[in-house]
Amino acid sequence: MVIKARLILALVFLVLSVLVDFTSTILSVLSDGALVAVAVTLVWPILKTASKDQ
Repeated sequence: MVIKARLILALVFLVLSVLVDFTSTILSVLSDGALVAVAVTLVWPILKTASKDQ
């Protein structure tokens, strides 16, 4: 009984470690996308006025 409980607990922790890494990757990609979107939003008016001047 104790051996089965330990094996199940070990399996649960292994699955959780994979899920945490996967979630971390998703959040990293989303935060990178948000930062790029903010940078583009800040630069867009400058690019827009530069194209009108030409």
